[in-house]
Amino acid sequence: MTPGDPAWWIDWLSTRALPLWSTAGFDAETASFVERLALDGSPQLDVPRRLMVQARQVHAFATAARNGWLAGGEELALRAGETMIARYHARGGTEGWAFSVDRSGAVVDERRDLYAHAFVLLALSALVRIDAKPRYCELIHRTMAFLDREMAHPAGGYVEQWPVAVLPRRQNPHMHLLEAFLSLQETAGCGDFRARIATMVDLTDRHFCPADRSDLREYYDDDWTAVGEPRFEPGHHFEWVWLLTRYAGSSGIAVEDRIDRLMRTALRGVDARGRVVEHVGVDGTAAPTCRLWAAMEAAKAFATPQGRAVRPTGMSDALAAGWHAFCRPSFPGGWWDRVATTGVMLDAYIPASSLYHICTALEFVAENRCVAVQQQYSR
Repeated sequence: MTPGDPAWWIDWLSTRALPLWSTAGFDAETASFVERLALDGSPQLDVPRRLMVQARQVHAFATAARNGWLAGGEELALRAGETMIARYHARGGTEGWAFSVDRSGAVVDERRDLYAHAFVLLALSALVRIDAKPRYCELIHRTMAFLDREMAHPAGGYVEQWPVAVLPRRQNPHMHLLEAFLSLQETAGCGDFRARIATMVDLTDRHFCPADRSDLREYYDDDWTAVGEPRFEPGHHFEWVWLLTRYAGSSGIAVEDRIDRLMRTALRGVDARGRVVEHVGVDGTAAPTCRLWAAMEAAKAFATPQGRAVRPTGMSDALAAGWHAFCRPSFPGGWWDRVATTGVMLDAYIPASSLYHICTALEFVAENRCVAVQQQYSR
C-alpha cells in the first residue's frame, strides 16, 4: 500500500487517528470531544467547544462504526451524541442549538449559527443510522422547524445567525445543508427531504454557480449579490462535485454540465505537487497556503465518474499529496491542518474538525462506495 491508496488511510485511521481521537481527543469526564490537541497530541481541555466540532466528531465516529474502522466507535458516537443534545439543544429556553460551551457545559456563545445547525442535522442522521431512536428523528424535525421559523430568508435560503442576522451571507452553510438533506434522505424513517434537496440545488443554480459562470462565489449580500474579493475556493468546488454526484444518483436528474464547470475551475487550484490551494484570484494568482480538508474533498471529487474521466489518477494523487503535506509530518494520528506552499506549518495545534473530512472522504472513495455511485449515476 501507498499513501495514494484508500486502504493506506483506512489502516492509519484504524490504528492511529481514531484511537488518538477516542482517547486524548475525547474528554471522558464530560463525555464530549475536545476542540483540538497540542502538537504533541495532548488535549487542550479549556478551549471552548463548538457545536460544529461535536457534531462533526459524532458523525466521524458513527461513520467509523458503520465501516468497521474502530471497535467501540458506535458506543462513543452515541455517548457523545447524547452529551451534544444535553449541552447545546434549546439552551436558554430557546429552540435551536447554542454555538459553544465550556468544559463544564456552561454556554459560552448562545447564538444560533446556520453552519453549525447543518452539521447537527448531519450528526443526527448518522446517529439514526446506528440507533434508530424516534427521539433523534424528533430532534431533526424540531431543528428544521426552528430554521424554517426563525432563520428562513425571504430571498431564499437562511440567514447566517439568529437572533441577530449578520452579513455577508455564505454559500458554505447551504452546501452543508444539502449534504445533511442528502444524508437524511438516505436514512430510513426520518421523512422525505427531496423538496429540501431540490431547493438547495436551485439556490446553487440561481446564485452560487449559475449557468453563465464556472466559478463559485463564497460571500453575498442580503439579496444574493456576490460581494468581497472576486476569488474562488477550489476545495468547495470539489465538494460541490461530490454533492451533485450524490444528488444525481438519488434524483436521476442530469448534472454533468454543472459538474464539468465546477471541476474545470477547481483544477486551476491544484498545484504542481497535487496540493489544493486555499483560493485563487480571478487573475489566476493562487494563495500561498493549502488546507487538509481541501485535499480530502479533491479525493472525493476525483472518485466520482466525471472526476475519474477528467483525471484517472486524481484520487490517488490527492490522497498522496494530502498525506505528505499534512499527516506524515504531524504527531502520529494527527495532522497539520493548514500549511504554506513552502511546507511550513501555520497552526500551532491539531484541530479536531478535520477528522470529519477524512472519514467522509474515505467512506466515499472506498471501492464499494464508488461502484455503488457509478451504478446509480449511469441509470
